[in-house]
Amino acid sequence: MVGSAGVSTPPQALFVSYTSLLGGAERILLDHATALRGPVALACPNGSLAERARAAGIEVVPLAPRPVELRARVSDRVTMPLRIAGQGRELRQIVARLRPTCVVASGMPALLSTAAALARGPRPRFVFQHNDLLPSPLVGRAVRAAVRRTDLVVALSQAIADDLDPRRRSAPPPGDGGRPARRTHPPLEVIRPGVDLDRFAPALPPAAPIALLLGAVVGWKRPDLALDTVALAAHELPDLRLRVAGAPIDAAGAELLAALVRRAAEPDLAGRVDLLGPVDDVPAALADATCLLHCAVREPYGMALVEALASGRPVVAPASAGPLEIVDSSCGALFAPGDARAAATALVDVVRRADQLGPAARTRAEAHFDATVSRARFAALVEDVAR
Repeated sequence: MVGSAGVSTPPQALFVSYTSLLGGAERILLDHATALRGPVALACPNGSLAERARAAGIEVVPLAPRPVELRARVSDRVTMPLRIAGQGRELRQIVARLRPTCVVASGMPALLSTAAALARGPRPRFVFQHNDLLPSPLVGRAVRAAVRRTDLVVALSQAIADDLDPRRRSAPPPGDGGRPARRTHPPLEVIRPGVDLDRFAPALPPAAPIALLLGAVVGWKRPDLALDTVALAAHELPDLRLRVAGAPIDAAGAELLAALVRRAAEPDLAGRVDLLGPVDDVPAALADATCLLHCAVREPYGMALVEALASGRPVVAPASAGPLEIVDSSCGALFAPGDARAAATALVDVVRRADQLGPAARTRAEAHFDATVSRARFAALVEDVAR
């Protein structure tokens, strides 16, 4: 391939992302894109994701930045169809120029804009990498309609797959009179992303108990619950500390961070909470912790949880959605979602048994979350579709 102004060899796959940020889903996108053997390109707005993709040798075709976050406020969702349509027009031109064999839309906004781009005329094969739970019935209807135009759906967890297709309608219907029936829903495959087990290697835990909260400072991840949990757990663990590793990604996150600063200064937490901001060296942050504390009630998957297990760190997380597929009693503890007291009880138990749970966490990561396995499976599926 050559520059984005002209491509000598059509890419095997054109990945599409609506965001310029580099979050968990975008890291998975890059991991999957670099697993393909043929040339790949990425259409996304300029920013951290584009920079990381270029560093990985992926051709980047810039898209205009648009606030099309499906978790956004109601006022933002009203104008979302116009933004989706605008990105769809851009993508239509990009697809016509690059002539990819396959287009991989990462995330629901990318799915909707790519479906609009490919709505008319001959099109390349169309894959949807589904990263999230449906945020509302209205968005769910739009997503399911767009999914019917795809050739393959790859969900990052069974929770995501079941949320999209609760009746398992993605299975092809039986034939009529011995003839194959026309497929009305694409195949749906679950690939739980793994991690580089060499990069996330176990290390000796710290002498004093430290819980790590890892991820962007956004409301749905419930960092406020993490602080309340640690305040309660400190009654049983006087030396317990909490480290919050992450930064806001928007104005609402900045307001939330200010609230966390105020909460951390209250008497039951004063001197116990470290707000670290963004952390580039995630393996080092995990190595310096006793366990990972995760509080998102509707976590679709949870890469931070997998990274913690690979680092030999037990996990405390809500018993819902993605964490249910990652954590079991051998390597951590699950608690009733949203319940700070239940979370505190689980945290105390995990800290006290960290020496036992840590090695089991690493064993579980090696058995179920090896990136070489998940990358190979994704590549095989997409390359099969692209033939």
